[in-house]
Amino acid sequence: MKHRLLVMAGAREAHEISESLSAKGLDVVATLPEPERGMSPLRVPDYPGDFGDEAAVLAFLKGQGITRVIDASHAFDAALSGRAAQVCADHGIPYARVLRPAWQPGADDQWTAADDVAEAARRVPAGARVFSNTGRGSVAQYADFAGAVVFLRRVDPGGDAPPYAFMRYVAGTPPFVQADEEALFRELRIDTLICRNVGGAASRAKVDAARALGIDVLMIQRPAPPRGAPCFATARDAIAWATE
Repeated sequence: MKHRLLVMAGAREAHEISESLSAKGLDVVATLPEPERGMSPLRVPDYPGDFGDEAAVLAFLKGQGITRVIDASHAFDAALSGRAAQVCADHGIPYARVLRPAWQPGADDQWTAADDVAEAARRVPAGARVFSNTGRGSVAQYADFAGAVVFLRRVDPGGDAPPYAFMRYVAGTPPFVQADEEALFRELRIDTLICRNVGGAASRAKVDAARALGIDVLMIQRPAPPRGAPCFATARDAIAWATE
C-alpha cells in the first residue's frame, strides 16, 4: 500500500518534512495554519490547516485519502493537535507529533514559570519594561498586565493601535539572531521577557539574549502532547517513522 501522508506544520517545517518525504517517492500533502512570508511555495499540494473541529479534520483526511499524519504544528497549538490525534485514533490512522526539546534554564538564568500569557502578564513586577513575542492572538490576555510597558512583537504590525495604553507594537520578521535581540533589548531598556517555551534552536535567540543581559524571563510552559501518540524530537525521526 502506498501511503498518502499529511504534514501539519508551519511553513519552514512543512518544507523540510514534505520535501524529504517526496524525495523518498511518497505522496504528500501539507496543511499550513497561515501563509508565511519569505518562504518559497511548497513543492507539494498545501491547504489551510486551522481545522475548527473534529468533523473538519475527518472530512479533510477522508477527502484527501490520508493514511498517515505527521503533526509538526506549533508547540502551543494544543487544540489543533488534540483534534487531529483524536480523529486519527478513532479512525485507525497512524499519527505522530513532532515537538522540539523544551528549553531548560541554566544555573544562572532568572526564569519564572507561567501556565499561560495571562498569568505571565499578571506576574510582571510593577514598573517593569517587558518584551514579548507571544503574538497578535495573545493581545487580549494582557488585560491585567502589571508592569509599566510591554513591547509586543508582530510580524505585521498593521495600522491598528494597541488596545491598551501600556502596550506598544514592535515589527520584526524571523529569523532573529542573538546580537540583534540584545541590541533591541538595550534600546527598549527591557528588564523582563515573556515568551513561550517552543524549544529548539531556531527561536531561542531572545532567550540567549535575555541570559546575556541578565533579564528576568517569564517562561510560559507548553501544553502536553496528545496522550498515547508517538512524539518525536526531530523531523528526521518523524520521517523515519513515516517511511517504516
